[in-house]
Amino acid sequence: MTQNLPKWALTNATPQDRIRAVQAHQNGLLQIIWSKDKTQQAWAKKQGWRTSRFSFHESFIKKMLENDETFALALKESGIEAILPIKEYTFSTEQLQELDALYQARGENGRPDSWGTLVEKLRGARRAVEAGVVVTIDDRPFQQFSSFYSWVDERYHMLEDGYDSWVGDDKS
Repeated sequence: MTQNLPKWALTNATPQDRIRAVQAHQNGLLQIIWSKDKTQQAWAKKQGWRTSRFSFHESFIKKMLENDETFALALKESGIEAILPIKEYTFSTEQLQELDALYQARGENGRPDSWGTLVEKLRGARRAVEAGVVVTIDDRPFQQFSSFYSWVDERYHMLEDGYDSWVGDDKS
């Protein structure tokens, strides 16, 4: 799921983030970037960690998340990169103005021509909220899809009826 989150909603884990990394992993939101070669397998073997051919990644992650020491060690020495959602994000005035401009933009025929881009940006914010990021827009913190959806519907009310693709729909 982290692949669907906007880049602004993600951060590299630090040794202090183990508890958040455990929660992100349980929720399917922890992304591990492995080296293309067998660097992590060789490193884990030197540490005495389990290195099964068939379930290496799962056993590595389990061991890494086991305690603060193994988490810090893996981040520092193994060559992996652990990425998880940030805690909170605030849209700047400029970002909100960009969303509003996309909503207002009209093509030569007078019809909206930037709603697709707007919907994608709003979907990114929605996904971040669903991933547990507190997203603040226009001084309103959103922690649940329903409150975010209500805000979108209030601010961009024509989108729901005037555009085929919607903020809550990832299929289109």
